[in-house]
Amino acid sequence: MKIAIVGSGVVGQATGMGFAVHDNQVLFHDIDKKKLLALSAKGYQTTSSVEEAVQNSEITFVCVPTPTVNKKVDIGYLWDATRSIGVGLKKARNFPIIAFRSTAPPQTTRADLVPLLENSSGLEAGKGFGVCMNPEFLREKSPLDDFLHPDRIVVGELDKKSGDVLEKVYSSFKSPITRTSLDTAEMIKYTSNLFLATKISFFNEIYMICQELGVDPKVVGETVSLDNRIGRYGVQGGKPFGGMCFPKDLAGFITFAKSKGIKPKLLEAVEEINAQITLYNLVNKDVNSCLITH
Repeated sequence: MKIAIVGSGVVGQATGMGFAVHDNQVLFHDIDKKKLLALSAKGYQTTSSVEEAVQNSEITFVCVPTPTVNKKVDIGYLWDATRSIGVGLKKARNFPIIAFRSTAPPQTTRADLVPLLENSSGLEAGKGFGVCMNPEFLREKSPLDDFLHPDRIVVGELDKKSGDVLEKVYSSFKSPITRTSLDTAEMIKYTSNLFLATKISFFNEIYMICQELGVDPKVVGETVSLDNRIGRYGVQGGKPFGGMCFPKDLAGFITFAKSKGIKPKLLEAVEEINAQITLYNLVNKDVNSCLITH
């Protein structure tokens, strides 16, 4: 397939180079001319024109940064790129797909970017062009390897036709593909990162407690990681945990940690959220939300 990359930073380069490995024709775009020169020196095709990139591709992957500024997601670069892509769509052929890989809050693609594409192009999404949300799950130290060997591929689609095209370009990858809505795809990306951040903070809290107790935190962490319940267990929200062990062990350990002069903030939050979901279900009369036990 003919693929364009708009935004040739870490994510964009990994995406484009990865697709090139799978025998696709890739055209890189970026506002930074130094990046384009470096890519050209490596033998890749580049262009300084967004319109040219869109008009010479079947799928345009949008990989521009969405930094957090003053604790708010700044979609300024994404907005500007999307508007320029919309202009390029005016002369695009067939049914081009715009696939967003930039991390954005849920509902951004559907509520903000799709209307912007339509207004800029004069075309109707789903008829004149397709839209997908294709979040990336790349590590800074190994982006290309992560792209080539993904744990999963998420295809958020505006409509089935759009999703079919994007799934086709990933057909040579030996990874499970989840097809879902645009909003859900955006939420999957954030949930993945938020969980990993929480997991790290959880084990940092355990680390500090272990240090105070003279316990080896490395052995604790590595042994806990062998628990096969840590995979899919408990990931379906809506059910509080209960049973004989979790509530008593959590409450007891919080009190124990405090007796040692440690305030386990994350563990206290876990207890609080468990109470909140129980109350939430009562208020919303969710009679099917049984307890999660082990």
